[in-house]
Amino acid sequence: MFITVHAAAAVIIGKSIPNPFLAFLAGVLSHFILDIIPHGDSQMGKKFWGQRLKFLQEKGELKFMAIYGSIDSLMLALFLIFLFKNFEFTRADNVIWAMVGSIIPDFTVAFYKLKEFRAIKWFFRLHNKNHNLLVNKIDFDLPLQYGVLMQIIILTAITWTIYLIA
Repeated sequence: MFITVHAAAAVIIGKSIPNPFLAFLAGVLSHFILDIIPHGDSQMGKKFWGQRLKFLQEKGELKFMAIYGSIDSLMLALFLIFLFKNFEFTRADNVIWAMVGSIIPDFTVAFYKLKEFRAIKWFFRLHNKNHNLLVNKIDFDLPLQYGVLMQIIILTAITWTIYLIA
């Protein structure tokens, strides 16, 4: 899922869990739950992470992943600005820590792949197994463009929910 979708879901979680530490843990858990849903990027991840970076740079796939990640990060930044300007409760520690917990798994995986830090290899494997759990079980993932559309619809629904609970 887009990190924006993870963060949006975490806003709802954080609002309902007053303890920042527990909200953080719930945010991490929500990340894994949302990533089970097929969302069109299982093959993209294999193409990107399955090879050495030098090879990918030659093939241009690293460039594609960098653009994809940059757009995702920009969406998150704009979404956070929207939240903080319009919903005072989103500035509470419990909500912020829930959002941090919800996005940290993807940043940890990216850090592992870029630096190959062995101490977190177990986390990378766990994340990938979880990410493709349903995709592998049903032997199907959405095409990327439909996965992106589905995530936009989910983000819209979550944003509407945030509006309703504010």
